[in-house]
Amino acid sequence: MKKIITVLSIISLLLLLGGIYLIREIDANTSRFDEIIMFHQVEILREHLLLNIRTVEADLYSQNMPRAESVDTVVKHVRETANAINACFHCHHSEDVTDRLLDLKNQFGQYGHALSRALTMRATAGRLQAEQGHAHLIGDSLISKLNTMIVMTSKMLAVRTEDSQRTVHRTRIFLIVLVAAGPVLIMGLAFIVIKGVKRPVEVLLEATRKLKAGDLDHRIEGLRDEFAELAIGLNTMAGSLKERLREIEESERRYRLLFESAGDSIFIVDAEGKQTCRIVEANAAAAKMHGYTVDELKTMNITDLDSPAAAACSPSWIERMLQGEWINVEADHRNRDGILFPVEISAGAFEFGSHRYLLMIDRDITERKQAEETLQRAEQLRMAGELATGLAHEIKNPLAGIKVSIEVLAKEPYLSEEDRGVLVQVIDEIRRIEVLMKELLNFARPPRPQFVSTDVNAVLDAVASLVRQNTAHAPEASRKIAVMKDFDSRLPLITADPMQLKQVFMNLLLNAVDAMPDGGPLLIKTWFDAAAHAVRVEISDTGRGIDSAVMDKIFQPFFTTKPKGTGLGLAISKRLIEDHGGRIGVAQNAGGGATFKIGLPVIQSERVHTI
Repeated sequence: MKKIITVLSIISLLLLLGGIYLIREIDANTSRFDEIIMFHQVEILREHLLLNIRTVEADLYSQNMPRAESVDTVVKHVRETANAINACFHCHHSEDVTDRLLDLKNQFGQYGHALSRALTMRATAGRLQAEQGHAHLIGDSLISKLNTMIVMTSKMLAVRTEDSQRTVHRTRIFLIVLVAAGPVLIMGLAFIVIKGVKRPVEVLLEATRKLKAGDLDHRIEGLRDEFAELAIGLNTMAGSLKERLREIEESERRYRLLFESAGDSIFIVDAEGKQTCRIVEANAAAAKMHGYTVDELKTMNITDLDSPAAAACSPSWIERMLQGEWINVEADHRNRDGILFPVEISAGAFEFGSHRYLLMIDRDITERKQAEETLQRAEQLRMAGELATGLAHEIKNPLAGIKVSIEVLAKEPYLSEEDRGVLVQVIDEIRRIEVLMKELLNFARPPRPQFVSTDVNAVLDAVASLVRQNTAHAPEASRKIAVMKDFDSRLPLITADPMQLKQVFMNLLLNAVDAMPDGGPLLIKTWFDAAAHAVRVEISDTGRGIDSAVMDKIFQPFFTTKPKGTGLGLAISKRLIEDHGGRIGVAQNAGGGATFKIGLPVIQSERVHTI
């Protein structure tokens, strides 16, 4: 900026000096031209005066000729000459010229007097001729002096004219030089300015490009004047930005670490626009909990993870959050395999960049629910144990006596066949009560598992054979059930109680047979889950399926959908699987029927079983 101001000041000063010079030269030339014009006027006046004197002189000469001018004409010419001499005094002259004019005027006065004597004297011809000769001498002297003055005026006029021409020529040359050199000078000064500004500007532009590209370590050096101050400002700004960016990155790393290392699932969900409920971000815990990758979750909606019941409640929950409420609810989520598991959702809305999002923190409360179910089951077991103990003492022995008495009575020969049939039905009902008592005692106080190395495929194969034999004597529809096996030949041995596993598998297969009164395929599948180091078993039927309203109740004790069921079979199966450290679940099949899924760890530590 200083250079630009300096250059502009120099140019302005040069233009001012050039203008002043031109004005002075124009004024000087104007004055010279005025003087030249004045000298021309003086020269014209003097020549006119000379002409007047010559006219008077001619009038004097004509007096000796036949056609002489009249006295009045001569007097008139003399007066005109006198007026011309007086007109010469109207101009400004030097003292020398003024003296010459005064002398000329005095001499003209003598000339006039001589003319008067020559024209008015009535003397002899000799005397008259002498007076005329005297007048002619004075007239010639006047003419000589006027010629001298005219010559001097002409010389002075020539000198002034030549001087004016030189001045005009010099001014013209100056103007030509100014016009020709001005642009060159301006271009030169502009080149100097541009050259002095171009490099700093290029350095600053390059610096801004590097800063824009993220190179905050770049520093500007080697600039001067205002550019140096600007460079210092940019360097300071880059340092501040780098420090601020470092703080932001550290803060982002801290929050990212908290986000990624959190044990609970964390979702950031879009709350506005056409993509409402779309998962914008999810942490590793969310991916692990639901069986997807983080990238896969980002292509989904949060409602894709909800159970049907939770999905129905989602709009009201979102509305509450958008109104500023922070909600805490329990719901069921669905993992990649379609298995539902309970979660505790803590969620609320927040705004970022004029757009609203939902922050959802989901905690898997399966273990808590299992603990609650365990406590509930323990209470039920306690009650069942007390009931079983009471029944054992209060019902078993009398029931046995009744059974024996009725069996003896049924063998009496005097009974009719109708009465004997009634007694046989009573005996069957007593046996059903004994089975119920046995199952109740097994549920309340199951036997301690005997863990040995077990081939799950072999156990399932044996149970499938028993089921085939059982269906061979069943009604026509049941005999249409086709048991299909898809066993993993590389299935490892597990540590388990084969008898208890047989009881579980038998219960599930018989339930599947009961669910297919019209027959159909019954699939038994096994495979090894290397990631979980567990054996997976799936038993799928193609029957009526399980009503979704009772899906979460089928493993509860005493819950049954069969007319003559005890409601303890699946509860006992669940307990036996959990005693082996495994898990059992159920899911609806897309084409109908249900699939029971069992996971058993390969290595099972032996434990002491208690109520």
